[in-house]
Amino acid sequence: MNTMELFIRLLISLIVVFIGAKALHWTWSSQIDPMATFQKYINKEPKIAEIVVTRDPKKLYQGGDAVADITGQVKSTDGRLIFEQLANTTGLDTNKTIEYQRDAYRIIQIETMIGMKSMVSNTGSSVLQNVMENVICEKIN
Repeated sequence: MNTMELFIRLLISLIVVFIGAKALHWTWSSQIDPMATFQKYINKEPKIAEIVVTRDPKKLYQGGDAVADITGQVKSTDGRLIFEQLANTTGLDTNKTIEYQRDAYRIIQIETMIGMKSMVSNTGSSVLQNVMENVICEKIN
C-alpha cells in the first residue's frame, strides 16, 4: 500500500467518523416524538429530512400538538415546575395533561392571564397573545 492510498483511506475514515458523531449527537440531544414519527410513515411517504419528528424544547404540547410557547424562565422546585410566562396559549386546555420535555404535568395554578402583552426594548418591540404568567404545574407519575 502506498502513501497516497493510505492518505485516502484515512481521509474517508475521518469523514465517516465525523458524520457518525454528528448523527449520534443529534439523536441523543433532540427530543424525538415517536407517535408523530410513526404517523408520518403511515400517512405518507416521508422526505429524507422529515424522517424523525422532534419537539421544540421551548413549547408545551397536548396530544402531540404544540399549544404554548415558553417565553419566560422555567423554575423547578419540589417536583413542580413554574413557568414564568407562556404565550400563544389559544390551543391550551388547562384541564388536560401537558407535555414538557418528555414528562407529563397538570396545571394546578395560573397567577395571571393576559389577552395581549406588548414588550418594548432597545432591540425592538413584540406583542404576545394569550399570555399566562406564573403557571404552576405538578408532575404526573
